[in-house]
Amino acid sequence: MTLEALGALLFGVAIAAPVGPIALLLIHIGLNHRLSAALSAALGVALADLTYAVLALTAGSGLLTLLHAHDRAIRLASSALLLLVGVWLAMRALRSPSASTDALPKPRTRVPGLIQLYLLTLANPLTILLFVAFSGQMAVGAGVGPVLYGSFWLFLGSLTVQTSYASFGAALRRWVTNPAAARRINAISGVAIAAFGVWGFASAISR
Repeated sequence: MTLEALGALLFGVAIAAPVGPIALLLIHIGLNHRLSAALSAALGVALADLTYAVLALTAGSGLLTLLHAHDRAIRLASSALLLLVGVWLAMRALRSPSASTDALPKPRTRVPGLIQLYLLTLANPLTILLFVAFSGQMAVGAGVGPVLYGSFWLFLGSLTVQTSYASFGAALRRWVTNPAAARRINAISGVAIAAFGVWGFASAISR
């Protein structure tokens, strides 16, 4: 592994490591659905980071200028989306369970998957801000080969962390055997995701 590849890998880890709304959503999917569904969602998140990596390394400062020019609109739209998703998750968790519910709900097949998490991550203001802040530190050579090489290692770094979040959610499912406790965790994660949306609104309006 070259020094540039190591830097890209660590950058991918740094992008993915902060516990934000996407990480909470991955944990939520892992807790409530099959591990395969959570891993598919994690791949979608990492692919979004890969997309931004290719754009950042190709467009350079032009991408940063474009993001800054539309920063307020992106923040407002993505914050609204996070708020809606968080409120929906919290309300669903707080619904009264049926009388026959005596165990954790069985994993469902219709879950937010690769495409949904890919698009949500692309619109996530935290992801955009991280790339704006760190893209200048990603030093790769000119040309298609170096860009793809650096982006690939960033993708691996991101995928490692996203997979860890998804796996942690799946592990929670084994630990949390009380359905009421699972609903509380789901409600808390929904409220936390919604809070990120509120924070995004506040920061966009105050700018």
